[in-house]
Amino acid sequence: MPYAGQVDKTMGADTVGHLKHLLETELKRAREENDLDIAMFSGVDGRIFSSSIPNQLDPREYRLLNLLKGNLAHICSQLSGQNMMMSVQQFEAGTIIISGVGDRAFLVFLTTKRVEITKMQGVLANVVKTSIVVRHLFESRPITPEILASYDEAVAGELKRLTRILFVEKFGETKEFKKNKEIAQYLQSKLGPLVGPGPLQEIVTMAYNEVGTTAPYMTPAHWDRFLTIVIEKLRDLEGDAVAAKAEKEWRARLKQVLSSFV
Repeated sequence: MPYAGQVDKTMGADTVGHLKHLLETELKRAREENDLDIAMFSGVDGRIFSSSIPNQLDPREYRLLNLLKGNLAHICSQLSGQNMMMSVQQFEAGTIIISGVGDRAFLVFLTTKRVEITKMQGVLANVVKTSIVVRHLFESRPITPEILASYDEAVAGELKRLTRILFVEKFGETKEFKKNKEIAQYLQSKLGPLVGPGPLQEIVTMAYNEVGTTAPYMTPAHWDRFLTIVIEKLRDLEGDAVAAKAEKEWRARLKQVLSSFV
């Protein structure tokens, strides 16, 4: 059985860049999954916080988008003064769906496809779900099991999926990832000359299998166990003196890297 069990490969928005990425991801998911053309997240002061717009717009989409821009001041006034929750407006060019996100922001979805309001219940339910998810993200609230339990299944599931997406797409930019990469390279560079290339790969592979994960996802506890395993194998091959010297040096380096701010 792996030493550390299953690794939680999810990630919250700890930086402004990660928050922006999550908002853009959620708008894109909502737009594509509901077969809508354009999605925007705006403030009642007219600022656009995030959007999901195709690279190329056809004439009907341009017309609908310009129609929205022309009415944006009125929409903002409605939302600010009357706290409008949901609005569906149909024009010759298409349909505009507006959903409030708290008191000071709102979502807008545009579609040029012909739709019947009586058949939009599923889409509108998904828009409400997206509004709740976006509000949670925009307020920089954590995504913990306790908080997820306070939402219905659809909202909780979407928030959980977003943490997984963020982990997959952005974990390589985190300081934890960079520290793990540095430690892995350091230990292999030190172990290799002592045991040779063949035993090096065998020992490293066995140690990662034992702790139950790989270098990018290691925690301090993983590294402590990993180093213990490596030192024991080194002792078997090269004796106590070599192992003791290596352990003292390598644990000091490990502590230094893990405690650094970079």
